[in-house]
Amino acid sequence: MFRFGSIVVRIWSNDHNPPHVEAFWPSMRKPEAYGKFLLGTLECIECHGFSAKDIKRIQKELQMRHNKLFEGWRQIHGEED
Repeated sequence: MFRFGSIVVRIWSNDHNPPHVEAFWPSMRKPEAYGKFLLGTLECIECHGFSAKDIKRIQKELQMRHNKLFEGWRQIHGEED
């Protein structure tokens, strides 16, 4: 959905509730770091490779785009349950 610096944030079309996004640092073979963030609270519910500072930075970026991200989730998945 968007990129800031070298971090990519996506909503996957074949994903499940609750509404969330996934953030990662891509590399040629697999993500170097990965995190899953709930859209309702921006809580990081899964993380591999991101530091606490990275997570705060990602949450700040997500907060700035919060409404657009929820709109994107609804367009892809419909209204949340």
